[in-house]
Amino acid sequence: MGNLMKHLVATTALVAASIAASGAAAQETMPISGKTCAELLEQYEGLPFTDVLPLEAGPIEVDGSTDEIVIGFSQTGFNHPWRIAMLEAAQAEACRHENVSMIVLDGNVDVAKQNNDVRDLIARGVDAVLLSPVESAALMPAARAVMNEGIPLIVMDRDVPTEKTLFIGQSNVTMGERVAEVMAEDLGGEGNIVVITGLQGSSPAVDRDQGMKNVLADHPGIEVLAVGDGEWIREPAVPIMEDFLTAFPDIDAVFSHAEESSWGAQLAIARAGRCEDGILHYTFDGSNAGFTSVRDGTFRADGNYTPFIGDIGMRAALYTLMGMEIPGAEEYGQPGVQLALPDSPTVTEANAEEWIGRGWGDFAPPLDPCQ
Repeated sequence: MGNLMKHLVATTALVAASIAASGAAAQETMPISGKTCAELLEQYEGLPFTDVLPLEAGPIEVDGSTDEIVIGFSQTGFNHPWRIAMLEAAQAEACRHENVSMIVLDGNVDVAKQNNDVRDLIARGVDAVLLSPVESAALMPAARAVMNEGIPLIVMDRDVPTEKTLFIGQSNVTMGERVAEVMAEDLGGEGNIVVITGLQGSSPAVDRDQGMKNVLADHPGIEVLAVGDGEWIREPAVPIMEDFLTAFPDIDAVFSHAEESSWGAQLAIARAGRCEDGILHYTFDGSNAGFTSVRDGTFRADGNYTPFIGDIGMRAALYTLMGMEIPGAEEYGQPGVQLALPDSPTVTEANAEEWIGRGWGDFAPPLDPCQ
């Protein structure tokens, strides 16, 4: 066999092996999400912000090398499908670049654990860190540790009030305002409401509350009777709402920071035999199930807050490693710079049908116990 023929055979074998390896990799399931790269890449086509910090598919070159790049992702916790959807977006972006891999750690909604997780990522030598913190101020030590090591730090959804490479998120203040405006209009500027917040101390909970207060300042006839910490999930919201219903015979609306809290509140209303009160629900999170609940009349409005920012965070980390500027990054009221994403329309009965299928999640909403 001539040298040319040997070279062609060797090259063909190498290409075949590469294709086989790529095919095998495409079928391996990713941690937490349990999805393959093939499934995630199919999802990628429907993500809303792929034109933000665009990157061509293929290996990422840093300083002339296409060596493996490892991105660490410390997530608040994976106890909520919104958090898993954010991870899936990041994994989908990583799947587009064969030399990019991820280490994913679950903070279990525990400040101490997440601080330790971030330090673990540093010790494992990751090239960049994606962070979505449990609480803003409580994760400052972890954020500082990353920056002190000269590692790019991309913070998503919830901010930390210390230096970071970039913060990415939508405005929870304006989103809170839009939902509160719908509520004020529905109530005619008069009524009694209760509030079930997200995890108190987290920046989205603080900002959604501020947005509501901004609107209520113009509607003194709307009284906030009580506030409870729903922690973003359904279980705490049920006893909180039960207590509200016991304490207050006249409640016109519930302003909840999360769909899960609204579903929990509606369950408590049914258990208390108060369905006939016609208590209205105003909420946030932007899931397809939530939009369905708007269409079906369980919710009056849903703040359209997307989890599909993980891919932007991944691209921001890769841009930074490649030495590229991040277009649109600007100084803001916190240390570091921010990439502010545009608000999505608040979903009401008027546009719910249009948005079903464009949100996150493929689960059905719980049955409305009052219908």
